[in-house]
Amino acid sequence: MLLPRYSLYFLLIFTPLALASVQGWAVSVIHFVTLIALTAFLFEKSLTWDWKWIKTPLDKPILCLLVLCLLSSVFSVHKSTSIWAFILLLNYLVIFYLTIHVVRTRSQFRQLVYLIVFMAALLSIIGLLKKFFGNPFPWWDYSDFQRTPDRLSSTFGNANHLAGYMEMTIPLLLGLLLTGLRGIKLYLIIILTVFLCMALIFSVSRGGWISAFAGIFFMSAALIFDPHFQSKRLVLTLVCGFFAVAFIVLSSTPVVKRILITSGQMGNIEGNIARVTVWEGIVEMIKDYPLLGTGPGTFVIVYTQYQPAGFDYRYFMGHNDYLHFVSETGLLLIPVIVWMIVALFVKGFKKLNNPSRLVRGITLGAMAGITAILVHSIFDFNLHIPANAILFTILAALVVSPLPTDNTSKTLSIDSEMLNVKSKKFWQYQ
Repeated sequence: MLLPRYSLYFLLIFTPLALASVQGWAVSVIHFVTLIALTAFLFEKSLTWDWKWIKTPLDKPILCLLVLCLLSSVFSVHKSTSIWAFILLLNYLVIFYLTIHVVRTRSQFRQLVYLIVFMAALLSIIGLLKKFFGNPFPWWDYSDFQRTPDRLSSTFGNANHLAGYMEMTIPLLLGLLLTGLRGIKLYLIIILTVFLCMALIFSVSRGGWISAFAGIFFMSAALIFDPHFQSKRLVLTLVCGFFAVAFIVLSSTPVVKRILITSGQMGNIEGNIARVTVWEGIVEMIKDYPLLGTGPGTFVIVYTQYQPAGFDYRYFMGHNDYLHFVSETGLLLIPVIVWMIVALFVKGFKKLNNPSRLVRGITLGAMAGITAILVHSIFDFNLHIPANAILFTILAALVVSPLPTDNTSKTLSIDSEMLNVKSKKFWQYQ
């Protein structure tokens, strides 16, 4: 399973570096690499004739999602657009199930998490270099189309979407601290956490800040009620101190004003009012297409009829992933989303009872990252950004995947089975 696994690694490296893969050529690369990974996976399965399906609690809601999106595509107002959106959804699901099937051992789990953390650290360093030392990377200069070029966006075209990437990764990084790291690795994780937090802060994404707080709060609450975790007072003290410092800093008028001036965000109050007005237009759109929506991917086409007057530019996204998705696929999507979220977190909380620190740390970190992006999706459209959507998909796979196997114990069991077979043959000939 080397090729499928390394294809996943490639996507985790490529998608954030290619302007978050929002452009058509980058999406084509995602399709191509995913197709190669799936082909290699099926070819290897056919050679061994091992077609065992690894079940997850998300299988049934995913099937319902596929059926709903397929029906919505059939009755779409623009079928060709919906077909391509449906194919992209299939792509994400292939990535989800490939992660479930090819990342199976403890070492593979570590490799995957280390790669995610490495990419977040690389994005943070690139962003900080661009902001404070001038842009040394001309191929990542997006100032010609960025509305707020002074905000830290690294290789992303939008600082809010970089914040979405960071808020998913910071809890995963903190989860590694629960796996029993010591020495240099422990200090390295602490340093990387500082870099990621700096990138999140200088992105000046209020939705990102709120969502990161939500993810860390979820993680802290889970640790406090975790019977396997003993340092509850330490966590409670650190969290209270963290929130107190954050409140003091963010409530300091000179600090906030300086950040807002350098980022060009003094008009955010008007922006919030505009966002609510946009949501009102989406609600009207849903009222006209309640059952199956307008079709996957058709928001950009249909919303022109519902966009309220008075805006200087056209809205291509709803700035609320939930309203956006429901407007395209109908109200039936709401119970499916709730089902998926509940199934994912029920499975995650069950895995938190596992005695393995690796399982508990990675699972809790992934759940907290998912919590953060689910909160941020109320204010933005991070799940429409391929780099963030793929990271979200892989985090979900980490939560619901079976417990990782140990390479050493697996090898020992195979050797013992071979020894038993040889001993049986020996006694048969005596």
